[in-house]
Order: sequence, then C-alpha cells, then structure tokens
Amino acid sequence: MIEKYIQALRAIEKPTIASNHDLQSWQAKAINIVTRIYGDNSKQEEQIKEIKFRSYASFGTHNGVYGGGNNGKLCEKHANEIIQGFMADLETFGIPKPKQRENNNAINISVNQSQNQTVNVNIIWGSIKDELTGKQLKEIEEIINDRKDEPESKKKRISDKLKGFGADVASNIIAGLLTNPAIYGVYL
Repeated sequence: MIEKYIQALRAIEKPTIASNHDLQSWQAKAINIVTRIYGDNSKQEEQIKEIKFRSYASFGTHNGVYGGGNNGKLCEKHANEIIQGFMADLETFGIPKPKQRENNNAINISVNQSQNQTVNVNIIWGSIKDELTGKQLKEIEEIINDRKDEPESKKKRISDKLKGFGADVASNIIAGLLTNPAIYGVYL
C-alpha cells in the first residue's frame, strides 16, 4: 500500500503553479491523498493549506514596466519539498496508524445531557430540601449514599422513610417537582 501512496505523491510532486487556480487545484489533489494517508485535519494537511499564492502589482516609468509577477516558483518549490517530505516519511516509518476521529457533535450532546442532568438533579434536591428538615434530609442522604444496599432496597427504604415523615411530605415533594418551571425548560 505504501507504494501506491508514494506513486500518488510522485504524480503531484512537481506542480506548475502560475496562478491561484493552479495552486488550489494542486492543493485539492494533495489534500485528497494526504487525508487517505494521515487522516482528516492532520498536520500534513495544514502544511499543504499554508502554501499561499500571491501576485504582485506592476508599476512603471515612461520607458518601461518594473516589478509585478507572482510567487508561483516559490509555491512550486514549497509544494515539492512538502511532498518529498511525505514520501520520505512513508518510506522511513511506514503508514501511520489512523487516529480516532473525534465527533464534536457527540461531545457537545454529551456535555449538554450532563448539564441538563445536573440541573434536574439540583431541582429535585431543591424540592426535597424545601419539604424536609435537616435531620430528615440527612437520613435520606445516608440511604442514598449506602453503597452496600441494592437500588430496589434503597427505593423501599426511602419510601418507608418518607411515609414515616408524614403523609404530606411525599406529595409536597412531587407537587414541587411538577410545578417547577425549570423541569420543563422554562427558566424564571
């Protein structure tokens, strides 16, 4: 496979760059090859994109024109050196292992879900704190933080505690949750 990559790189190794269009065409070809080798958004892709074509304005005198031109030859040299470096890299080190691409959308969704969960947990704790005394809240927290107890057992113990605190306590907590506008995404 390395031979195919090197062959593809040799085909673009010596570009002719006389205009910005020539450079953009060469860059597109080079980026297509480089992303196959190194992956998307690699340092190698950045190096290709950093090559910039510039035209210089001409100015003249009565007898002739001076100045003007472009940096096409410099772009050709830079492109050639970069491609030669990629080929040397492949010959020396082989094909790099593909890096795992980060999915920024998944990260954002994960962060948003985490934030929403935190907000909702804070709302739940707020409703519970509004209805319980400090001692009652401590008893509930001890049950929740008991690592030895199974979830079903915790659920029964919490239910029994809430019933023991009085019939209105559990219903007031639920009513506080159901009427809290933050639960439905309406913040005051």
